[in-house]
Amino acid sequence: MRFFFPNLTRPKKAAKHLTGAFPEISLANVQRAIAMACGYRDWHELETNHTAAEPTILDEHLPAGAFRERAITLVRSLAASLNVHDGDVQAALPEMRLTGNRAFTYEDHEIIRTACWRAGPVPWNEGRQPGVIFHIKSAGYSKTEPRWWCQSSDGVEYIDHSACRGLCATFEAVVPRTRIADFVPRRFWLPYGWMEMEDGSRVLFSRDYLPLWQVASGKVKRLKPTIKFGAYRDRKWFREEGKPWSYGPAKEAAEQMLAKYGITALPRLTDVLPILIQVNHIDVKGAAEVLDGIRELA
Repeated sequence: MRFFFPNLTRPKKAAKHLTGAFPEISLANVQRAIAMACGYRDWHELETNHTAAEPTILDEHLPAGAFRERAITLVRSLAASLNVHDGDVQAALPEMRLTGNRAFTYEDHEIIRTACWRAGPVPWNEGRQPGVIFHIKSAGYSKTEPRWWCQSSDGVEYIDHSACRGLCATFEAVVPRTRIADFVPRRFWLPYGWMEMEDGSRVLFSRDYLPLWQVASGKVKRLKPTIKFGAYRDRKWFREEGKPWSYGPAKEAAEQMLAKYGITALPRLTDVLPILIQVNHIDVKGAAEVLDGIRELA
């Protein structure tokens, strides 16, 4: 599909923002990637042909499904052209405003992110195998709780909202005939707590004590999960004694803090999930090191 614009304001502003998100990439390469994502051979063709038809319908006038499909296509095209992680492109897309001013909700981001996983590292395959989402039928487990099936040499290892590398017997795992919706486990995006840093900023961290977001002077920064921080003045948690952190009041309090800062996007840590599904005997910290290029898989 080719996008048409009344002028070059949106593509130029999108290129400027994307260059800021990826400062190691030249403006010329970013412009070319944007042109290709919009259906043109290069930036020159975009410049000369962007008014050849009626302007494309803006994001805010599309149904939710069409809006998300457009975003998925843009994210995957830009990431492939720039040779960067599509999760990082997705995080930058809302502020690019290339095809409209529509605000992205958390649900938008979750559907876009899981669709990118399915189109890439974790394709959907029928059957009882890594990457499928299943239920556990045994007593003591919620029969409606979705879980990601992970690569394992002993029973079925799984990831859900609370657990990473949970384990059940193979006969306990049930893959329904009706496919369960993909989801992003809260363990990788919902803050477990926060640190008040010496410099006055606040860092939100995950259940595995890896950084998610930094808030300073009213601005929010998406963090690499392997980044190291110095001393902090105080550390607090979203939790209640004897109750699970990822449900109930603790979950609601964490979500309220995200809403307070206007955070609907997913942190970079989210993208450890495909690594954890595909690679046996690796924990969240190890997967984060792979994601950030610090560690290579054998």
